[in-house]
Amino acid sequence: MTNHSTLTLPIVVAIDGSPVSEEAVRWAADEAARRGTTLHVVHAFTYAHAPGGYVGTYDPDAPARVSEAMCQRAVASAQDAHPDLAVTTEVRVGRAAPELVKASDHAAMMVLGSRGHGRLTGVIVGSVSQQVATHAHCPVVVVREKDEKAATSVVVGVDGSPAAAQALLFAAEHAAASGASVRAIRSEYVEIPVGAPDGNWYGALVEHVARATEEARRTVEEVAAELPDVDIELRVVREHPETALVEASAEVEMLVVASRGLGGFAGLMLGSVSQGVLSRAKVTVAVVPAGVEVEHPDTPHAG
Repeated sequence: MTNHSTLTLPIVVAIDGSPVSEEAVRWAADEAARRGTTLHVVHAFTYAHAPGGYVGTYDPDAPARVSEAMCQRAVASAQDAHPDLAVTTEVRVGRAAPELVKASDHAAMMVLGSRGHGRLTGVIVGSVSQQVATHAHCPVVVVREKDEKAATSVVVGVDGSPAAAQALLFAAEHAAASGASVRAIRSEYVEIPVGAPDGNWYGALVEHVARATEEARRTVEEVAAELPDVDIELRVVREHPETALVEASAEVEMLVVASRGLGGFAGLMLGSVSQGVLSRAKVTVAVVPAGVEVEHPDTPHAG
């Protein structure tokens, strides 16, 4: 596994003033406090054209003032829960998704609501959050409204790929900081195409799936050895991966997926399984892009 590095980058949270955006601020503040890092609040807006007949009364500085006020409310909310948390703010002018992707260059993770309104209009799965999850350079957490009945456990999809190993490590790091347990789901679902020719291809495919399962098992063992205080369980299922993950997440705190994978999660990228998970899961979803080094919390502890 990759050596852990000290968590120095901030957790970035995107806001738009909607209720689920406020929940995203609380989630991000809790995570930043648990991990011993800082919180950076970002709001993006675009200037609207002044309607005809009202040019004389249009105030071009009004959007920036509204954005600044929104950021300050987010700071107050975060520090109300965590008075010692260092919080910075930034107002960006431009379309939400590209600006948030740029902000992800200097983030330990990007947090945003699953849907929203206001100047981040379109923050719904399939729109801004989908675009950010696809293109961000850090893990992206799409927050749903908090379910007080949710169990303190995390579900993560594993398939034996390096990308899924990073997703598992992200899930385990979150669990280490929050005191949650981890349930790793490996799907051995094999779909036979209609009209597939005879031959030895099926046996080779089955062998490939079995090898990927063993690799996933080794990855789970490695992460469990690195984080012995985290309870990590591997479950091998034979359901379609999207269905298996959504069903497994029904009573958990968070669902974690890699943006790309292989084996039993063949095609696990935004636009297939990950897109389905983002659309169907009713819990907070974290998408971990391939090639991202998951940073180790400075002082993990249960919160």
